[in-house]
Amino acid sequence: MNDARTPGTPAWLPVVRRSGGIQIHLQFAPRYLRQRASIMMLASDYWNTDFAIGQDHSDLFIWLRRPGSDANGNPPFAVDRILRPQQWNGVDVLLREDEIRIYANGRIRLAGHLPADSPKLWARGQVALGGEVHGGGPWQGRIRQAEVRTPGYSVDYVHPGALSIPASYLYLPDHVQPFQPTDPGQWLLALVHLLSFVPVGFLIVWARRPPVRPLPATLVATLLAVLLAAGKFLFHARHTSVTDVAVQAAGAWLGAWLAWRLARARRGAASVRRT
Repeated sequence: MNDARTPGTPAWLPVVRRSGGIQIHLQFAPRYLRQRASIMMLASDYWNTDFAIGQDHSDLFIWLRRPGSDANGNPPFAVDRILRPQQWNGVDVLLREDEIRIYANGRIRLAGHLPADSPKLWARGQVALGGEVHGGGPWQGRIRQAEVRTPGYSVDYVHPGALSIPASYLYLPDHVQPFQPTDPGQWLLALVHLLSFVPVGFLIVWARRPPVRPLPATLVATLLAVLLAAGKFLFHARHTSVTDVAVQAAGAWLGAWLAWRLARARRGAASVRRT
C-alpha cells in the first residue's frame, strides 16, 4: 500500500515525452467490485497524476493528463461494466501521438482523439501499483502483470526489483492540498469558505461587551480555522487546504470589521441621543 512504487522517475518517461507513444499492459484480479481505487499509476503526489488505471466497481477508468484536463487527468476515460471479480482481467492502454485506444479482455472498448503531444505534460513522477503514490486508499486484489512498453524500452513492474517495497514503513499520506486552487470548482469552494467565516468574525466581535476589536476577533477565528483543518489529519480520506485557512481568516476579518463598524455607529447614535 502506497510504498510499492519506483524509487524515482522511470527511465522510459523521456522517451514517451519525445515520441508521444506508450503501451501499458495490465493483468489483474480484483478481490471484489465494491471498491474505487487506482491499480497502476504514474504520479507525483495525490493531486498530480500523469496516468492512472483504476477500478470503480465494475467500471474501468483511465485518468490521463493532457491539454484540457486538470492536474489529475480529469475527466477520465471510462469503460463501463467490464471488470470481473476474482478473475484475471486484461487491460491495454495505447497512446499513439493523437490517439488513445483501450482494450479490455482482448477487445477494443474505446478509441478516441487526444491533443497532440499530450505526454509532454507528464511530470517527473513515480510508478505505483495497488494504490496512490501518496494518500488515498489501497486497491484490493492481485496484479499478475504491469508492463510498460515504449520505443526501445520494456519493463514489467511485477518483476522483483522493479519497485521499491520495504518490509515496513511509516504511512504518511498527503493531507495538505496545494495552496492555489487548481480548477474553477475549487475557487468557488474557496469563496464559500470565505463567506462562511464572515458570520464567525461578526459574532466574535459581539460575543462580549465592550465589543472585541477586529484584530483579536480575527485571530480567534483563525485559530478555529486551524483547529478545523488540523482535525482532518485524523481522517484517512480528508485533506487540509492552506487556501481554506487563508480565506476563512479573510472572511473572519471582514465580518469582524463590519461588526466593529456597526458597534461604533451604535455608540455614536447612543451618545447623540444622550446629548
